[in-house]
Amino acid sequence: MPAKAVLFDYKTILLKHGTPTATGTAALLHSLVAKGLQWCILSTDPLSPDQKEQLQQLGYPEPSLLIDQSHIAGGKRRGSPAWIDAVTTALHLQRYELLYVGCTAMDWRTAINSGVMYQHAAWAASMPSGTTSLVARTPGDVDRFLEMFLSSDPSWSHRADQGNWSLRSLLSASALLPSTSPGPTFRLQDVFTYKKPVKIADADARSVLMLFVLANAYLEDLIPANPYFCIYPSSTSGQVSERLKTYLDKAAALFHGYYREDLLVRAVDAPDTSLERWKASQGQAAQNISIATQAQTVHLGSGYRGKLGTKTVVVLDDFTTHGMSLEWARLLLTAAGAQRIVMLTVGKYGSRHTRYDLKDPSTLAPYQLNSLTADSFTTTSLTPVFDPQAQDRLYQHLVTSLDSSKD
Repeated sequence: MPAKAVLFDYKTILLKHGTPTATGTAALLHSLVAKGLQWCILSTDPLSPDQKEQLQQLGYPEPSLLIDQSHIAGGKRRGSPAWIDAVTTALHLQRYELLYVGCTAMDWRTAINSGVMYQHAAWAASMPSGTTSLVARTPGDVDRFLEMFLSSDPSWSHRADQGNWSLRSLLSASALLPSTSPGPTFRLQDVFTYKKPVKIADADARSVLMLFVLANAYLEDLIPANPYFCIYPSSTSGQVSERLKTYLDKAAALFHGYYREDLLVRAVDAPDTSLERWKASQGQAAQNISIATQAQTVHLGSGYRGKLGTKTVVVLDDFTTHGMSLEWARLLLTAAGAQRIVMLTVGKYGSRHTRYDLKDPSTLAPYQLNSLTADSFTTTSLTPVFDPQAQDRLYQHLVTSLDSSKD
């Protein structure tokens, strides 16, 4: 479901009459109402009559809801999920249908403790120290973010769900999308494999695609409060894949610093699977790649022993083919007791996903390197649900966004 309501800390909207920011905020709020979204004001103390009069003088539409501490169960202070529960109960919504716009550390903490997507309103205050979030520099940025990323139902080219895990891929790996520069279109490989500097309007194409992945997962309620995020490590031990650096930045900004770089550890160098597959496709000598390659080189960080039992863990990667790397992450996290595992990629090669299971699960020690071989596993070939319209929907969505940015 798309977002249905936006929450504002009162300090982000009680502005000086006649200023450009106040005019922009009025335009934002009227735009929300015109689109059928509800909007709510949060304040610790009830708004005074003078403050309510100020809202009217600023030309704002009537808010859908006013929430202050008197409405909160147990009188809990800002930071508690009870503030979000008061909103969802009153508006009959779910947490993942909300966007929170605030400007204080307590706004930020209220959002992160509830699993609600958050934007910092830079027009109202500077970013509080110790916080991480997406930044809206003007009220119009909020409207543009909503329209770009939270205005449609979640869209995936490939999706699969079994037991405690879910797999989602935004697009087929060969997808073609519109761009501003260096040309009118680009393919996923251009930005992730060949590292070309592609722009969509004034934004880096990788950032845009990764935000779509994360926003879609949020709207589908795949990312609860307090998850862990990690990426599958590169083939070289001790290094983070440079092409996924943007993923880390966006995951940390959107979901409040829950990225854990040391959760999946590449302890020993391994062959680059994409390079070895390319060699094989060209008739060149290539190393045999199996899930044993991952089992013998990747393990969980020892610092997470006993800490995963209540966690949803989101594993991010740029592409998946048969899912070998993602499956090894899933097996490790399952053995460590993770409650739920969500595997997200931008692109998917092919139509199949191979599920790997250990013939003897007791042989897996998740926090150390394993001596498992390919014969230690059974395989099951799965066909994720494929949506052939996913590329066209995203293409048209981006075209519309690019056209509106020219106005």
